[in-house]
Amino acid sequence: MFNALAVTVALAAQQGDTGDAYAQLGPDARERLMACEVDAERFDALMALDPQSFDQDFSGGWRPVGDEPGCERAAADLLIAYMDHSPHFNPEQPGVIGWHAGQMLAMSDEPEQAIAYFDAARFSTADWNLYVDATIAFLQRDRAAAEAARAELATMTPSEEEMASRRQFLAENPHITMPQGFVEQPQNLGVVDRLLTCWDRPYAEAYSSQCES
Repeated sequence: MFNALAVTVALAAQQGDTGDAYAQLGPDARERLMACEVDAERFDALMALDPQSFDQDFSGGWRPVGDEPGCERAAADLLIAYMDHSPHFNPEQPGVIGWHAGQMLAMSDEPEQAIAYFDAARFSTADWNLYVDATIAFLQRDRAAAEAARAELATMTPSEEEMASRRQFLAENPHITMPQGFVEQPQNLGVVDRLLTCWDRPYAEAYSSQCES
């Protein structure tokens, strides 16, 4: 379950209230969105998307905003607003929307807010939660904790069924480039390795492997 107490959202009170969601944004958020070409009309259209279209469409939803340099914080505004206001967001089945909000906050150099969203985005799967642990440890500059999470994650070899599913994903999405080891390695092990390799760099650089060499 998405732990809304850990983040600054009030889902139950606000869900479905999309008509004035844009007006409820603070002036700083509206300014950030406008600078990233998200006006009230586009904002409302994004809030009306189903979770799959909003979060997993790599050419639509929030991702084109987050991919624009300097628009990471605006993307976080969109993700948080979607959790707050979209009638389609179910806090009982949040997916990784909250996780992506944490990522955009971390890329905007707001680690404390990012950690709250990361911590709230835990699921029942051990490998995912170890990835959460390692990422939070990176932001807290706790290398021992990050290395411990990495060591445990490395033991979780994916099943044959999972590897087959990943191969199918690659076949169905030839335009998406996944890191080396995506099929055979435990989930997100490569990301954790990049965080450790780029330990002293900002999250945005470490996550994207900009300092890998």
